[in-house]
Parts: sequence; structure tokens; C-alpha cells
Amino acid sequence: MNRIVFVLSFLALFASSVFAENLKLDKDLNDKVNHGKPTDKVRVIVQLVAPANATDKAAFAKLGVKSLRNFDLFKEYVLELPVGLVNELAKFPRIIHISVDAPVKAHVVGGEPNVVSGAALATQTYGVTGHGIGVAVIDSGIANHPDLHVAKGVDFVDSTRSGGYDPYGHGTHVAGIIAGSGASAGGQHQGSAQGVNLIDLRVLDQNGGGYTSDVIAAINWAIANRDTVVNGQSLNIRVLNLSMGHRPYESTDTDPLAQACRTAVRNGIVVVVSAGNYGKDANGLPMMGGVTSPGNEPSVITVGAMTDWGTDTRADDTVASYSSRGPTAIDHRIKPDIMAPGSHTISTMSSGSYLATTYPQYMTDGSYMSLSGTSMSAPVISAAVALMLEKNPGLSPNATKAALMFTAESRPEGALFVGAGYANVAGAVNLVANINTATPAGLNWLINGGTGLNYNNVIGGTAAVWGQLMNWGTKQYAANAIFYNAQAWGTTIVWDETIVWDGAVLSGQTIVWDETAIAAETIVWDETIVWDETIVWGE
Repeated sequence: MNRIVFVLSFLALFASSVFAENLKLDKDLNDKVNHGKPTDKVRVIVQLVAPANATDKAAFAKLGVKSLRNFDLFKEYVLELPVGLVNELAKFPRIIHISVDAPVKAHVVGGEPNVVSGAALATQTYGVTGHGIGVAVIDSGIANHPDLHVAKGVDFVDSTRSGGYDPYGHGTHVAGIIAGSGASAGGQHQGSAQGVNLIDLRVLDQNGGGYTSDVIAAINWAIANRDTVVNGQSLNIRVLNLSMGHRPYESTDTDPLAQACRTAVRNGIVVVVSAGNYGKDANGLPMMGGVTSPGNEPSVITVGAMTDWGTDTRADDTVASYSSRGPTAIDHRIKPDIMAPGSHTISTMSSGSYLATTYPQYMTDGSYMSLSGTSMSAPVISAAVALMLEKNPGLSPNATKAALMFTAESRPEGALFVGAGYANVAGAVNLVANINTATPAGLNWLINGGTGLNYNNVIGGTAAVWGQLMNWGTKQYAANAIFYNAQAWGTTIVWDETIVWDGAVLSGQTIVWDETAIAAETIVWDETIVWDETIVWGE
């Protein structure tokens, strides 16, 4: 036995000596040195303690290294040499670090949210486009754009206008994420629910600011006019998108904006809200408690942002550093509820708007621009809700929210960071397609016992397994409650109210209010949050 241990130890030592990591080299260069051909040429960027001098250049030449470029302002030198000489080069005492001169390419097109979220898969599988579902965009307006068709416009900032005007540019971008046709880009940059009735409710001015009272007025209008007929078709407003918020000054029990959203939910309208861009402080350190109002309202669907890193696969997606985390600052609830793609999102642009003229570097062409923030992730969920409601119009807002949570892909970061997880729109549509909302209360409402459910969807080549989690107030449940026509899904129940849950329905619960849930993070309780109007453009 001792002999075996010795042999294994010797082999491990031998392997480590052969494939040793040179701390002066980056990972890619170490891989090339340890596994590549010694005669292969490699371009490297050498960092020196001081700009390269004549002695350095002579030493490089003597080693057989080709000098390609040096820089006036940086202590760096670009060289080309055989892989077999890299470790020798690293022995130069004035060299601090050596990196591969990696090839780069323009990131003209990022990951498409409709693909990454699973919405495209839902459309492909079920044929849903959100047809006939009204989605009201409460924002800075929706400009006239070839990719967008607006069914109705109301301007709460300038009463002389009635839509087609977005001097700030935010609302147009949001609208494109929901329902853009992609026609101006040959089918790229499509929204997730192109068949919806877009309703433009403008409440933000040319600088992206506005009053809470105007937002409440817009919510009031949406409730009162949800079934208004325009051009022979009902607006059928079932979804409100609010990619905005303000610092929470009070509990949602008395917050006017939160109460307005709750009223909309009780009237059968799903309210989708961005979580906010306060996931880190001014020093870039992560912080908790940055969810804005009305994202702190329990009845709404509060959406955080994921970064897809320019790919359609979910395998490399990460939680966006700017995305606000829970708990809510005053009521201490779990938020956000769910995550969706929100970084570097290319969508429709309002030409001549504040954003387009102030940040021309984010324009991809004359029709689109790339923006980041939870403002971009919220409309992904609004579109998802429209797809779900087209498939099953009888869903209540609470049941819709529960289905989104139940089918989301769980994430290791935990409930205060990502809620129930990463939205899986294909899974959510699959679940609601197998629900019979006419089933009497208290009974299992799955069609054919749920044999049509697919708990594992492949999105962008990556498996997205249903997490089967649900947040309720300050608790996260591992639950199958969505399988039953429960009291909780009614419009009279506020999302976090005390419910007498059937023990057979809930398979367990986890209390998130312990030290392990928030370890190593700054807890931000209200007053220490710096609330401003900064838009986060990327990571």
C-alpha cells in the first residue's frame, strides 16, 4: 500500500514539474507552453517595470525574439517568438507579466434575449407570439419605428401629443425588446412577442425623469381602458411594463406607486417591474437592499438582469453586477422574483433622442442601439407573460407569476440575488399549456395529470432544468403548489399574505433570513443607498 502511495506521489510530482504554471504567464500562454509545439510562433504582450530600453531590445534580439510594437504611454512591448522560448523570456528580471496577444473581433451582435430566455423556443414549439394580448409600456414614449406597431398612445407629460414621440429614447428600446419585428435588421434583434398590442403610455420627459403621480395616472388609465376598442379590436391590456422606479421611502403598505400596482394586479393585470441598477456601490463592491419601488411590491413580478456575454447559449451567463439584490430595504422581502437577459441588449432606437445623441457609441446603426440594465430585462418577462396568456388566457396574475418562478432555472447565488432563478420562457409556456383554469378550487388542475410537462428545456444548446422554487414574502419554497388551483392564485390574495398552505402541496421551505444567505455582502438598509438616475451601460 505504501509503495502505491509513493508511486502516485512521484507521478503527481513529475506531472507538476512537467506542466508547471509559470506565474508570469496568463492561462492561455501557460496552456500553449505546456501543451503546444515548441516551434509554433506566438504573439505576446510583455509588461515591463519601465518602458523598454536599448538593453531590453538587444536582449530580446539575442534570444531570437521578433519585436513588433512598443507603446508611448504603456510599459508594454509586443513580441513574436517560438512557444519554446516563452519561459526563457519570462526569466528576464524587468518583465512583470506576459500575455497572449489575443485576436479580437467586433461585438456587433450580442446574445438575442428572445433566444437566450427561451421565448424563441416557446414560439417555435407552441406558435405563440402574444397575439391579442395588450402590453402597456409605461415609459418615456415609443417613437415611430419600422419595427414597431403601436395600437394606442397616451402622453401624460405633454397632453397635446398622443404617441409616436420618445425624446429620451428609453421606451422605444424597451418596446423593441417586447415586440420589435427586426425588419430593419433582416430579422435580427426581434422582440419576444411580436404579436402583442403595444400601448404607449408616456410618463418620462426628455431627460428620462418624471413624477410618480404621472406613473399612477398611467396605471389608472390602463385599468380603466383595458378593454377599450381601437380600430375594431380590444386593447385587452393584460400586462404593464415599468422599467423604472424610485427609492423606497416607506413600506409598500403605504407607498402610493406600490399600491397602484397592487390595484392593477387585483384587476387581473400582470405588472412587471425592473429591480433597479443598484447591485454595487460607488466603489464597485456588491451591496444588498437596492431594489427600487415599485419593485419592492410583493404582487408585481420584479426582474433582475443577467449578462449573456454576447452568446445565445446560457452556459456562460452570469448575474449582472449592477442588478439590484434583495432584501427589500423596508419590508425585508425576497426580491427580485426572477432574472432575465439585460446586458448589452440591442433593440430599437429613437433617432435624435437624448440617449442616441448623448451616447452615439452605443448605436449599432441608424435603427438600433445597445443598452444594459434591469430596464432591459423587465420587458423580456413582459413578453414572456404575453406568450403565456395567449396560450392560457384564464391565468390570474398570481398564477402567472408562480408558473414563471416554478419553471425558472435555479442558480447557486441564492434567493436574495436571483429570486427563483433564471427565466425559462419555453418551460413557463409549457406549464401553463397544461393547466385547466376551470378546475374547481383545491383540486389538481394539470391536464392529464401533467403528463405533458417537460421539466428540461434545451435553450441555445444548453439544458435549462426547472428549479421548481417559489418565493412567498420572506420565504422560498420548494413547492408543487402550482399543480393545484389554490387560493393563493386568486386576485384577492396579495402575494405575500399568510396562506394556509396544504402540507401535501408544499414539499419544504427554506428561510432565507440567516447569516449564510447574505454572508460577505454589505447590507444596505435604506439611507445608505445612493439613489441616482445613472443608467448602467454594461459590466
